[in-house]
Amino acid sequence: MQNFINSLENNLKELYRKAMDADSQLNELKKQGHAKFETVFKDSQLFTAKADKFMPYLEEVAEQILNIKNAEKTVTEQQQEIETVVKKLHLLHTTLANFKGVIKA
Repeated sequence: MQNFINSLENNLKELYRKAMDADSQLNELKKQGHAKFETVFKDSQLFTAKADKFMPYLEEVAEQILNIKNAEKTVTEQQQEIETVVKKLHLLHTTLANFKGVIKA
């Protein structure tokens, strides 16, 4: 279980820099009158956060990983929470990569 938690935490670290860069770019776009949207993940059923930046979503995932890490439950007992976190991390990775690709185009 510890190796898995370490893997999740490493994913968070990797996403942190990307999210910071993306949020900075979003701020610039907003200053220029672009990026007129209310939420990054408009129709996502995964996240409870609703924000026009990436960091609130990353913070939500970080809190869930911490809860999994500190819970005194087996992997089986936490399977649903773990699957949700993995899906959120995947969505963040994919969306940030797509955003980076669009910005550089």
